[in-house]
Amino acid sequence: MAPLRVSDDNKLLSSSVVARVRAFDIELMSNQILLTLSGSCLLQPLPRKSVKLELLDMPRFVAEELELRGLNLPVEMIRGQSSSMLEKLRDQADRVHCPCLILYQDEPLDFYGNVEGSTLVLTNLSRAAKMLGCSELAVRVNCPPESVVTVASSMKRALEAVQRYEVNLLIRPSVKPVDTPELLMELVKRIGGFHISAMPSFANAHATGGGIQTLRKLAPYSAAIEVSFAGSTKQGSTSGWNFDEYVSSLLNLGYLNKFSIDWCGTTNWVQGVQKAREQLLLLMDREDSVV
Repeated sequence: MAPLRVSDDNKLLSSSVVARVRAFDIELMSNQILLTLSGSCLLQPLPRKSVKLELLDMPRFVAEELELRGLNLPVEMIRGQSSSMLEKLRDQADRVHCPCLILYQDEPLDFYGNVEGSTLVLTNLSRAAKMLGCSELAVRVNCPPESVVTVASSMKRALEAVQRYEVNLLIRPSVKPVDTPELLMELVKRIGGFHISAMPSFANAHATGGGIQTLRKLAPYSAAIEVSFAGSTKQGSTSGWNFDEYVSSLLNLGYLNKFSIDWCGTTNWVQGVQKAREQLLLLMDREDSVV
């Protein structure tokens, strides 16, 4: 039997069908992405008010006012709090359907010069994350490129020590000095296993000088991405990078995990976070952030 021949018209039709299927796939995948908040902004007073939110009121505010479905907590938010308070925060967050997902620290850990101290910090943070109900702990790491083998080995041993808390570790890149995507990828691969991932950010991606390329390299290794936002222009730009392009590139790549809105602007932070959420929903072609 002679092979079937496709006419030029059918080729065009086939291309059109493929494009529609691809668009449908992207929309379907985007509906699986959970929109959450990097909670550093909650440490600021409410706009036009002189008061800060009480700790136990934060999950409800994030769920009802910001309409997000997950809270990622900076260490500063819980420093000095008792274990019973952390458990109350966990229960309150679950009650309003805005669970605590990630505990994160900005100050880098030094697994090259202070392995014992860094392991102790990691252990204490893992215990706090467990009390909060967080399944992930995100940290930055002081790791000069020439020390990556040593640092990865030290972190691997530390990670084994904290596994009893059932918390996965995410590595966050630094902006000053700028961590390259290659460094982050090398650390994740050398540590290895199912309990280690990355948590890149738009701010770091921009600082590398190749934002989209950096995000595309790190996305396959990432359990969450901080979508840094400082307001936007009509062209979608924010603080020097194109927010829309960054998000679209991740959607086109098939990224499926968490987006964590990281407000890094200087204006009204509540309106800024709401604007970031609206922009994400528009790019993801979604009407609601509930997953």
